[in-house]
Parts: sequence; C-alpha cells; structure tokens
Amino acid sequence: MLVSLAAFAAGDWRPIGETTRGDKVSISSIRLLKKGQRTAWVRVEYREPVKLPQGGPFVEMRARVRWDCSSGSNVPLAVWFYSRDRSGKFVVSKKTTRDDQFGKDSEGGFEAMVRKNVCDNK
Repeated sequence: MLVSLAAFAAGDWRPIGETTRGDKVSISSIRLLKKGQRTAWVRVEYREPVKLPQGGPFVEMRARVRWDCSSGSNVPLAVWFYSRDRSGKFVVSKKTTRDDQFGKDSEGGFEAMVRKNVCDNK
C-alpha cells in the first residue's frame, strides 16, 4: 500500500529548491492535521549518486514525514532510498521507518528548507 502511495505522490511534486550540493528538493501532498501538525511527501533527487548512513549509492530519496510546526520537529513515517540496477532501471534499494538523520547534513542538509515550505503552506 505505501509503495503505491509513493507512486501516487509523484504526480504533483513541487520543487522548492536545491541543497548546497546541487540536489533538487521537492514536496508533495501536504496535509494539515490538528495542533500545528502536518504531513507531506519529500523527494530529494541527488545530483550525483551518494552514499548515506543508510548505505548507497542512492540517486533519490522519498519520504512521508509528519512535522510539528510549533516545535519545528519532524518524524519520518516511511523513507525509501532509490538506486539504479545494472540496466539503469530505477529501483527501491532500501526502505526504513526510522531515520534519525532525516534532512541533516549527512543526508544533504535540506531539513530547514522543507520545514519552512511545509509549515508556511496555507
């Protein structure tokens, strides 16, 4: 079910910027929840395949994330890391429900950019 949700969210990605490494960052499907919380899809298209704490080399990351806009914290609900197989086909190479480094420097430093766009979205 979640994989099909990841495919569904891909239809309405909105670019919000690039990291200092040149990785493209997009968001999709922002939902307003109670008490200043929101959920959104986040996609990072790495300019060059990267090795991250979760492994690699990855060419893209997609995550379903819950944000607490009043505190600025986030909780990734599910994260998919994509690679390319030998034929060049785009494949999920790792899925996780926990990511303590989400958006921090080790993953490209996109957390503040995404938080601002998700939490400022009306």
